[in-house]
Amino acid sequence: MEKLKVMDLFAGAGGLSSGFEQTGKFKVKVAVEINENARKTYEMNHEDVILHKDITRLKYVNDDGETIDEFRDIDVVIGGPPCQGFSNANRQQNTLISSNNQLVKEYLRAIEEIKPKAFVMENVRTMESEKHKFFLNESDEAELVKLGIEPTEEHIKIGKSTSYSDKLREFLLNAYTEALDLTPFMINKDLMSKLTTLLKHAKKQSSKDLLNFIQKETNQKFFMKTVNQHWLDQHHEYWDSLYQLDWADLGETLKNLMDGNNEDNNSYTEKLENIIEAQKVIHKLSEVIDNKVKLFDIQLKQHDLEITIKSFNVFNYIKRKLADLDYVFNEDKYIFNAAQYGVAQERRRLILIGIRRDSLKANSVVTPKPLFEDPSEYNKIYDAIGDLEKISPGVDVKEDEMDKTSHSPLLGSPLNAYLNNSDKIYNHVRTETREVALKRFQSLKEGQNFHDLDESLKTTYTDHSRTQNTIYRRLAYNEPSDTVLNARKSMWVHPAIDRAISIREAARLQSFQDSYRFYGAKDSQYQQIGNAVPPLLARSMAEGVLESMGLEIDVKTIDILLPKHKVEIITK
Repeated sequence: MEKLKVMDLFAGAGGLSSGFEQTGKFKVKVAVEINENARKTYEMNHEDVILHKDITRLKYVNDDGETIDEFRDIDVVIGGPPCQGFSNANRQQNTLISSNNQLVKEYLRAIEEIKPKAFVMENVRTMESEKHKFFLNESDEAELVKLGIEPTEEHIKIGKSTSYSDKLREFLLNAYTEALDLTPFMINKDLMSKLTTLLKHAKKQSSKDLLNFIQKETNQKFFMKTVNQHWLDQHHEYWDSLYQLDWADLGETLKNLMDGNNEDNNSYTEKLENIIEAQKVIHKLSEVIDNKVKLFDIQLKQHDLEITIKSFNVFNYIKRKLADLDYVFNEDKYIFNAAQYGVAQERRRLILIGIRRDSLKANSVVTPKPLFEDPSEYNKIYDAIGDLEKISPGVDVKEDEMDKTSHSPLLGSPLNAYLNNSDKIYNHVRTETREVALKRFQSLKEGQNFHDLDESLKTTYTDHSRTQNTIYRRLAYNEPSDTVLNARKSMWVHPAIDRAISIREAARLQSFQDSYRFYGAKDSQYQQIGNAVPPLLARSMAEGVLESMGLEIDVKTIDILLPKHKVEIITK
C-alpha cells in the first residue's frame, strides 16, 4: 500500500514522527516547529519534509474551503500542542493568560480545515483537569452554544488593593470598554523585576540589606542609568496624577539610596508596593484586552482587586469539537504510561487517537494494548544505557561522533538491541563536572537525590527544602527512570559513575535509537529530548491508528521487544 501522508504539528525533535515512520506505513510530508535547534534536529533525521515555523501563519484552505499546496493530500495529523494549566502560580506571576493554550485551537483548526482521515494528539496528563482552561472571548460564544458548553463564571484576584484602587478600577473599566492599548502605561520588564526585588529588600528589618542591594555594582549601574536618564519617561503615559507624583518621589528616593542615605523607609516602601501592584494589575488587564477576553466586572474585595470573567475546560472543549467534526476517538482510555510500551521510563501522557468516521474500519478506535502490565516487567535503565558504561562521554558538543569500537549490545535485552541500530554513537556528551557537583555525585547512592545529601553539600541552594526529588537523582539501574525532563537542569547522575548522564543516555531513556542525532547547544539538546514523545510510545500509537483503519502491520512493536511472543505464535 502507498504510505499514509503525515503532518506533524509542534514537531519538536521529531519523536512522534520517528515512531510513526518506524512502522513503514507512514511518511511525514509536512512538519511545523518554531524552535530553531529542534527544527534543525528534525531536518537532520527526516528527509524530504516541508518544514514550517509558525503555525499561526499557515493557511490550509483557499476561499472556497479547498485544501491547498502541500496540505492537499495529508492523511494523518499528529502533534502535541503546548497547554499550560492555570493555577495560583499564574496569579503570583505577572501573567494571567497563557498564549500557549491558544495553540491548542491552532491544532484543532488544522483538523477542521484539512479533515485528515486520522489524528493523534499528545499532551500532559493533567490536561483533563480543571486547571487547563480557556477564558471566554468574544469569538467563542456562538461555537460554545453549538457544542453545548456552558462557561463557568470565575472571580480572579489580579492584585492587592492599594490607595489607587478606586481610580485604577475606573480607569481600567474604561480602558476595556474602549479596547485601549495599555502598553504606554506600563514600565519595562527589567525595571519591573528590579523594583520587585528592591521591595523585598526594603521590607527586611536590616537597612543595611537594602543599601547593600542597591549599591551592588550591577544594580548601581542599572539604577543610576534609569534614574538619571529621564526617570519620568519610563512611562510613555500616566493614568493618574497621584501615581505620577509617587513615581517622581520614588526616583528621588532611589537617588538618595544610591548616595547612601537611608531614611525612614516606611513611606517609600508603601509607595513602591503600591506602584508595583498597580503595574501588575495594568499588565493583567492588558492581557484581557489583547486576548479579547470578555470582562464582566472589576471589583474591590476586601484587600484585593478582582475581575469577573468566564472560562471553560480545554479537554472538554477538544472532545466536543472533535466529535462535532465527526471524529471517533478513545474517550475512555487516554492516559498512557510509556513504560508499558517498552520505554525504560515512567512517563504518563494524555493521548487522543481519532479516526474520521468514514475511515474507521473497527468497531471503535483501537488503543494499543500494553506490552507490559506488571511494573516488574518494565524495561529498566540498565536495558537502555548499561552497554554505554565503558564508553566515556565527551564534553565538547561539537565533537559528538564516536565509533562503537569493541562494543556490543547487552545480551538478552531486546530494548538494547533495538536502540543499538548504528555502528556509531552520536551526542554522547555530558556537562562538565565542577568540584561541588562532583562531591555531591560521590556521596549519592542509586535512587538517592538532593535531599539525601549532607547539609554541607546543600549550601548553593537558597531554600533547599523546596528542591524537587528529581534534582541530583542518581539513577538506579534496576528501575525505569522517572519522567525525563531536562536531565542537565535536573543534574541526573549516572547509576554507576560519578558524572552527569550524557545527552545520548537521556535520549536512550526516551527510546531514541542511536542513529537519531540532535543539534544545538548542550542545554538545547537535553531540552529537546525532555520535550519529546518517546518514539516507541509513538510507534504503538501509530499501530493503533493502522488497526483502527483496518490496515495491515508487517512488524509490530511487540515483535521487536517481545520476540518470544513471535516464536510462540509461530509454534502454535
